Amino acid sequence: MLLRQYLALIRLPNVFTAPPNVLAGYFSVISPADVNGVHLAGLMVSSALLYISGIVFNDYFDIESDKKEHPARPLASGKVGKNHAVVLAVSALAGANIVSLVTVGPGSLAVSAAISAVIIAYDYRLRINAITGLVAMSAARFLNVVLGASPMFLVSLGDTPALTNLPMLMLASVSIFVYTAGIMTLSRTEVVGASRRQRITAFAIVFSVMASVGVFGYVLHFQLEFLLFLSAFGGVMALTFRHYLGATGAMAPPDSTQKTIRNMVLSIILLDSVLVSGTAGMLFGLATLLFILPAAILGKKMYVT
Repeated sequence: MLLRQYLALIRLPNVFTAPPNVLAGYFSVISPADVNGVHLAGLMVSSALLYISGIVFNDYFDIESDKKEHPARPLASGKVGKNHAVVLAVSALAGANIVSLVTVGPGSLAVSAAISAVIIAYDYRLRINAITGLVAMSAARFLNVVLGASPMFLVSLGDTPALTNLPMLMLASVSIFVYTAGIMTLSRTEVVGASRRQRITAFAIVFSVMASVGVFGYVLHFQLEFLLFLSAFGGVMALTFRHYLGATGAMAPPDSTQKTIRNMVLSIILLDSVLVSGTAGMLFGLATLLFILPAAILGKKMYVT
């Protein structure tokens, strides 16, 4: 079925991990009482479109290696044409920037344009190198959180509330940046499996994110509900790494690595819910967490890595 091939091409389960980044950024600088539904909806749509564009461009530029390593994927198998993929990617990229401009304004357009540039640079060239690829992908997620906070640019940066909330925005964006770096540490090993050193490094990065959010969230006077969400996130990560870290042999098997990457990608939503619950409260944290349902259900039927 052609529709299923396109849904697989855009990694539909993963798309649900992008809007929660926006929620984390938005509520780090804007109180629930001041929510603008048009702004928030527009930014979430823009974020999802940017993600779709990046995924499709990635498979387009990676088609030759996918023919060897992932021959069943839509582009590698020829089930989706390359020209159609380019049209989809360009349309999503353009649509994301238009939506940001129309629904919020030039400040949001500037951030979405920056994300667009990172996406193209990553997919075209930077992903080839492990370090530049890690930094670029993490930067894209960082900017996705900043995209959520971009309505702040509608007020003067000298405005006292805006400046007061900047530390919360930095905590949210840096946490997502570092966590994404942890995912990228494993992402290049999904075909051959990860070494014990890579597995320990990824776990250490995740643990550092949890510890930092806990400490700085308390210092920044997060609502205490965030500790419940942080505990849930920690529990999922503990289960994810429990058997993976103890895999026998120098290399963990590829299927175990892919499962770990899958869980880490989908758990971006969990981390976002921790951040949202701390700044906006329990209800908004739970609303953010709801994105995990379609992501997890679809993730059982479609590939995530």
